[in-house]
Amino acid sequence: MVRKWPIPNPLGEAYLITAYREGNWGRVPGGFVETLEKDFAKYHDAKYAVAVNNATVGLMLSYLSLEIPIGSYFVSPAYTFIATINAGIVLGLIPVFVDVDYETLNIDVNHLAEVLEKDKENKVRLVVPVHFAGIPAEMDKILNLARKHSAYVVEDAAQAHGSIYKGRKVGGIGDAGVFSFQTGKIITAGEGGIVATNNYEVYEKVWSYHNVGRKFDGAWYEHVRIGWNFRMTEIQAAIILAQLKRFDDMLKTIRTSARIIFEELGKEEHIHVHRVPSYVEPNHYFIPISIDNEILKHGGKEKLAKLVSEKGYSLIEGYMMPLYKQQALREPRWKLPVEEYSKLYLKNSEEACRRVMWIPHYELIHGEEYTSKYVNVIKSAVKEILK
Repeated sequence: MVRKWPIPNPLGEAYLITAYREGNWGRVPGGFVETLEKDFAKYHDAKYAVAVNNATVGLMLSYLSLEIPIGSYFVSPAYTFIATINAGIVLGLIPVFVDVDYETLNIDVNHLAEVLEKDKENKVRLVVPVHFAGIPAEMDKILNLARKHSAYVVEDAAQAHGSIYKGRKVGGIGDAGVFSFQTGKIITAGEGGIVATNNYEVYEKVWSYHNVGRKFDGAWYEHVRIGWNFRMTEIQAAIILAQLKRFDDMLKTIRTSARIIFEELGKEEHIHVHRVPSYVEPNHYFIPISIDNEILKHGGKEKLAKLVSEKGYSLIEGYMMPLYKQQALREPRWKLPVEEYSKLYLKNSEEACRRVMWIPHYELIHGEEYTSKYVNVIKSAVKEILK
């Protein structure tokens, strides 16, 4: 894959130099981290935010803050990055996998309803919708189903900075929402994450857990919970803040480019460009596309990605298997129901792993002419495969 991200810019460089020269590289009162938390929360329609050192930790602390008993079950889509479930497994929670809607690649709410209906003992205490590719999940339906089941909802918004569901930014809709600043993300500091919430109790607990169990007004050596040092550095926050200030401008460019992808690549008979509901505004972290049987028979995702890469552009192969097939779940120490996982076959998740590829956001930030060239590169690669 041809890496074109992140892209340095003068504002980010200026913020970074300022943080460096101030000499307070770890989190300090009134510093870059606190400013980021306030600005990011406001931007995402949340009252509170806690910046952490990565989003996996953010998910773990969010789950932990809800005081879900060890041995409880939590729902995750099968088509997602493993961090969604790792964060719960290390807390002694057991993942239950649901299928995805093939078009949006987010939780299939009908399958979720079936899974919760079968849970007569109310073992499922948490539902984790993933806003895959920055496409908001069906939050109204998910929240309704979860609340009827007395389950919490934590949004895995790792890919969904700035994405909008029915006029509202994602992340502050459920009990908490977690965003990532890992290298490939649309806002990045190499690593990092942030938890957004409108629930003060969740906020207070996550802040405490990430700051070695301290409390807001406590002394330095006063620890009221078992916690960890999961704090973000001032240097990371400075880099992120600079990007947040320019983020809306970049989103406009990305969304303009996305329209070109839908219009021009959507005419390619061997590729399906996944559509999104009219009531959501994704950030287009990825634009998912599916290849047809002809491309599958002639090298599939790997061949197409390779040809596009050889021409100097990026097209990502995507996930290769649903989560329930991952070897990691078979580790004895976690005592997971691996026999049940071995029997699973979630049709849409399986098909997505065979067919779905991702157009990355960093191919959508260079303007309309570049995007049209990019579309032609993909079309040319398809022709080369099928000739």
